[in-house]
Amino acid sequence: MLIKFNHIKDLSDARYASAAMAEWIGFSVGELPIQQVQEIVGWCAGPKITLEVGNTDTLETVQSWCTLLPVEAIECPQEDVDFWKQQLLAEYQYILNTSGNQSIALGDPNITINKVNPAVQSPSDIKALNPVAISLDCEKDMVVGMKNYDLWNDLLETLEIW
Repeated sequence: MLIKFNHIKDLSDARYASAAMAEWIGFSVGELPIQQVQEIVGWCAGPKITLEVGNTDTLETVQSWCTLLPVEAIECPQEDVDFWKQQLLAEYQYILNTSGNQSIALGDPNITINKVNPAVQSPSDIKALNPVAISLDCEKDMVVGMKNYDLWNDLLETLEIW
């Protein structure tokens, strides 16, 4: 099963994603300073880097991030797909990802990533979906420097990834 971790905010999440052998890790453009993203990427080998872009106002920032990072995919709202194809694919040849409320199609129409939430859905319910790929959202620390990955651990054990 393929896994994508969304909204990576720190090295802990990126290293967890690497340990889970995630296919993709996503960084929301503008959420973190580019220097912090570069540092995280430098310590995290394996997953493909995805830029999660919210709207077309971030074009210059996205272009600079594509220059500075080993970006392999762009994820954007469905309504902005044509804009990003025109602006980025011709120049950078990156895979264009599209997002919707329920899933993300990553350039390959045969791969749909189901967004799941282990806090709401039980691991067995998620496993019953038999998805090809899943997407998990990273959250901020509840206490600075401390995160609880128990829900993710339970999910990955149930999915037989651990």
